[in-house]
Amino acid sequence: MPSKGTRYILLAVVVGLVAVVAIHRGLAMRTNMAAQPTAQVLVAEADITSGTALSPRLLKAVAWPQQIVPPQAVRSVEQADGRVLQVPLSKGEPVLLSKLAPEGTAAGLGGLLKESMRAFTVKVDDVSGVAGFINPGDRVDILMSLPVLESKGEHLSKIILQDVKVLTAGQVWQKNAQNEPKSVNTVTLEVSPEQSEVLNLASTQGKIRLVLRSRVNKEVKQTPGVVTSYLINGHGQAVKSTPAPEGHREKVVEVIRGMERSSAKL
Repeated sequence: MPSKGTRYILLAVVVGLVAVVAIHRGLAMRTNMAAQPTAQVLVAEADITSGTALSPRLLKAVAWPQQIVPPQAVRSVEQADGRVLQVPLSKGEPVLLSKLAPEGTAAGLGGLLKESMRAFTVKVDDVSGVAGFINPGDRVDILMSLPVLESKGEHLSKIILQDVKVLTAGQVWQKNAQNEPKSVNTVTLEVSPEQSEVLNLASTQGKIRLVLRSRVNKEVKQTPGVVTSYLINGHGQAVKSTPAPEGHREKVVEVIRGMERSSAKL
């Protein structure tokens, strides 16, 4: 039977062999990883907002494994210098050609607008702005509520615009009644000239709210709107008219002037 000293020596030899094997495998793995091909990819040096013209100070070149490089990744500063971002970029996010506006686009929000469209900014709060979950590129519906003319406490709620693109979402500083600076949440929307007229009137005559919708859903659904009495009754149509008695049926035409509704008998 080997002595206690011999057993210690054998244990030390076994531990040493295990350590040598582990170190060898670790070095081999690092060598294999270093041997994998890499490619240069441009990433954002900091958070960059949409409409910004890219420059070398905003970008950083990093080495990515060739296998996971995105197909439309920008590889050099020359490719991106002066190009305008269509969507925001977060720090460390790769720059893709699909996120850049066409060459020659001017910096700023105006350069991102389609030729026939306009940019319209509305104030929102945590409720009307979907608790801050609205981001550039999202699609929203515009919901409006306002008192019904010549009615006793009746209010109308109706979707006035659908599938509107969000250009920017952020904060601006304004002075309150005490002449103190106050942060105000805003959302800038891409609208047609006709839509801008509707949105301008709605924002001054009643309360508006943004409704977030799926980016892939392009359905425009016509809705009659809902009045206060419908919420109380809980049945029937949201907006309905009373038919005339038999034998004395009159034709009634609904007249809409801006956001005002009235009826005319023929």
